Parts: sequence; C-alpha cells; structure tokens
Amino acid sequence: MRNKPLSIAILALLSALSGALLSIPFLSPQYYGLAWVGFIPLLIAIEGAGLRKSYCLGTIAGLTFSISAGYWIIDFLILSKGYSVFLSTVFATLFWLYCAQLIAIIVLLYNWTKQRITLHDYLLFPLIVVSIFSAYPMIFTVHLGDTQSQFLMALQAIEFVGVYGLDAIIALTNITLFRFFLKILAPQNSDPSQSYSHTEKWPFTAALLVLTCWFYYGWSSNLAWESKIEHWDTVRIGLIQPNEIPSLEKQLLYPGYSRAFPPEMAITQRLASAGAEIVIWPEAKYKAYFDQPQVAKAYHHQIIKLDIRLIFQDIDRSRTSSKQQYNTAVMLSEQGQMIGQYQKMKRIAFGEYVPFASDIPILKRWVEGFFGSFLNEMAEGKSHQVFSATVRENTLNIIPLICYETMFPAFVAKAVSEAVINVPTADLLVALSSDGWFGSTHQPYQHINASILRAVENRMPLVHVLNNGPSIVAMPNGNVIFRTKVNQAGGYIADVPVGKNSRGSFFSRHPHLFINSIYGLILFICLYALLKRQLFNPRL
Repeated sequence: MRNKPLSIAILALLSALSGALLSIPFLSPQYYGLAWVGFIPLLIAIEGAGLRKSYCLGTIAGLTFSISAGYWIIDFLILSKGYSVFLSTVFATLFWLYCAQLIAIIVLLYNWTKQRITLHDYLLFPLIVVSIFSAYPMIFTVHLGDTQSQFLMALQAIEFVGVYGLDAIIALTNITLFRFFLKILAPQNSDPSQSYSHTEKWPFTAALLVLTCWFYYGWSSNLAWESKIEHWDTVRIGLIQPNEIPSLEKQLLYPGYSRAFPPEMAITQRLASAGAEIVIWPEAKYKAYFDQPQVAKAYHHQIIKLDIRLIFQDIDRSRTSSKQQYNTAVMLSEQGQMIGQYQKMKRIAFGEYVPFASDIPILKRWVEGFFGSFLNEMAEGKSHQVFSATVRENTLNIIPLICYETMFPAFVAKAVSEAVINVPTADLLVALSSDGWFGSTHQPYQHINASILRAVENRMPLVHVLNNGPSIVAMPNGNVIFRTKVNQAGGYIADVPVGKNSRGSFFSRHPHLFINSIYGLILFICLYALLKRQLFNPRL
C-alpha cells in the first residue's frame, strides 16, 4: 500500500518503536494507553513484507519489548546466582531473545496467513495475538491486559472472558486504528483499491460496535460495582511487610528475636492492639512452624493472647516418610488452632522444581548445580483450599494463593469455582508473595498489576501481601483502595469491604471457554491455510 518502499533502517526503527510503546505500560501503568496503539508502527513495517522480513522485524520489536519490560532479569540473576553484571547480562540476553520470539511469531503467523487465505485483519490479528500471548511457554507469563490495571473501564468485561478478552480488544483497537488511518492517508487518486471502500466499511463498523459495547459495559459496570461496594461491611485486615533482603547465604535471626517470636509477630501485636481482626504475613523466609513443636506452641499461645486470626506461609517438611517439602500457606484461628493449610500448586520452574529433568538423575544434578542455592525443590500441592474463619459471628471464606499463582487467570478462576462447590460463598482472595529476588526494579509492580485483574475476573476482593511491597487491596472492579510503599518494612491496617453471597463470575465457572474457542479458531484457520491449495487447486 506504500507508493515508495521504506528503507530497512526505517522499518527497523518502526519495529523498535512498537517494542518500546508496548513495554512502557508494563513499567508505568499510568501510560496504559500506549498498549492500545503500540502495534501500529510494527504493522506499518510489516505491511506487504515477506515472511523472512516479517520475522526479522518482529524479532526487533520483541527484543526491544523484552529488554525494556524485563530488564529486571539482570538483577534477578545477580541476587539469585551471585553472578557478575557481565555474566548476568549474557544470560539475560539469551532470555530476552527467547521472549522476543513471542512477537516475532505473531507477525510471522499474521503475514503467513494473509498470504494464503482471505480473512479480514480485524478478526485475524486479534485471534493471533491472543492465542500466541496465551500459548507461548514462558517462565513469567505476560498478557497485554496486565498493563491496564488503572484503566477500570477496560477491565470490567473480563468477568466473562478473562484477561484473554482484554488482549483481544487491545489487539482489535490496534489493527482498527492502523487500517483506518492507512486508508484515510492513502492517495485517493493513485489506486482506487486503496481508498476507503464499501467493502471496508462493514468490518470497520463491526469492529467499532464491538469496542463500543466493551467500553459501555465497562463504564456502566464500574459504576454499579462502586455503588454496590459502598454498602458492604468491612473487615479490618493487617498487612505485614518484613522487607527481608533475600540472600543465598544462610539467613540469621534478627537480634532480640527467635523462631518462636519473629519480627512479624512483634508487628502483629501492634496491629492487634490497633483493632486488626485478621493479620496476613507474606511469603518470606523459613519459620520452622511445621518442623519445631515449640514454635507451633509459641504461635498458639501468642495468637490466643492477641485474639486475632493469622495467615502466613512456611515450608512444610513434616511429611518425613515421603522426604518432600511443600510451600504452604496456613491460617490460625483466634484460638491458635490451624484451621486450614494450602500447599502451592503452581511452582516456579528452576526455582521450586526442575521441569523435564526430575526423572533424569544426570540432567537433574546438572540443573541443580547450575541454579545452586536458589533452587529449593518443592513438591506440588494437589488441591485448592478454602480458609473459613468466623469474624464478628460471620463466616469469612478465604481462597489462598501463593506468589506466582496470581499470574494464571484460569488457575485462580478454578480455585474460586471449586471453593463455591464446597462452601456457600467465596468472599476474599488472599495472595502471599516475595519478590525480593528482583531487587529495586519494576518487577514487583508488574506482579501486583497483573494480580489486580484476578479480582475483576472473579468479582472478588483481593488482598495481595508482598514481602518487600507494594502490598495492595483491590476491589472486584479493580479499584485499589489500599497500597503500601515498596522496600519499606512495617505493618498496616486496611478496612476491606467484603460482600456476601459471592459465588464468583462467569469466568470463574468457565475459565477455558473463551481461550479454547480462540485456539480452535486459530487451528482451523491454520489448517485451512495449509490445505487451501490442495482443496481448491487439485492437480490435473
């Protein structure tokens, strides 16, 4: 559609610009609007390009995106492995190159499909973007919608389709704006086929209708939820940030404290005196609650004295017969009794388990040697759990999550759907995390912003407590009503509105419906594109 081809340098700059535009909202969510136009420079660059050029330009965009949004991998390697800056940068570069293939595959598949079949871009591009973002295997999952935590009007409809639907809407906006401005700017008298024709108007109108419905629902639903939340009763929840600095060395106890009385318990005492009804500790260092009976006994007596409920995380090594350990969340009642424990199900690859190598001793030993002290292998939990506590004579049903698990929309939705089978209502999502291995980078913010979408997807309040902050309280419409400062130790109290009769959302009950439909469509389109010549051009 261009009268004069752009130079390779200009095409590369356009691709890099797309990568930068897409990465900025991951670093600063107040610039969420850039995600809605971020693909446009790349779409200009690959318009009419061959497959090899499309792949190369997509790799440039992907590399710019992964370096900008994932620069924290260097800090992670320095802290977790003790590598030098140079060696960390070398390994980070390999990681970035792998992540860059996500966008490269998107543009390659997009142009490959366009060359073989006739399917409007307004349908094709969103389908490809959603399917690749969801299916591409990454240790740290990523979605375009993760950048939209401050754009409440765009979030509300994910209660039906999850973040996958928001990814599709962002992609649809990008391709619609690209095609619209390309048609408008095309010389009207140079080529009639490039003018804004009648055949282009109905898909454009359909795209506008979809976007209008999405945002109108977002606007009206957000107002309705704000009104509903105003009438909810609140629960006083204490949030604790120890702000522990992670280390590969054996961590020593702070002077004046012990396993039986850690710094978190001292802060818990102050929060209890300030009226906290439930106190939540984040995922942090080993506490010996399961291993040492005197520690469990001390917790028991202290909680009775404080008359509060406590949620915390520890490593459960009590199953000595199996020689396994579990990353476990625990809730104690106001009587100091354990009323629930949840063993983490979604483990971090190469941090909590070794994928593909557990049954191959030689390979497993090599991986364990490479990752060293950072690798602390955990067994996989088997089922979701609900912590049911009595607060002011009302039962509060809490769904616990541990760290990395908040990044998986369908996983959290399944936890909610299973909860409401076993208890009348599911009232609150609670996540315990430790992102200290990433240093003073943007990664904890990225984690928190992604987790906010879990509250909206399941229409349930979320309390997410991070060891180093920021910890948040997010409402079912995505509004964050409480946020702590990062890298600051302390205890905080938040009055958290909790609704009754909550049984999740449509997405909670059908988390795979939308994304599996997308996969099915993409599979059909790719098969059709592969077989088209054989079907319609048989050899004579």
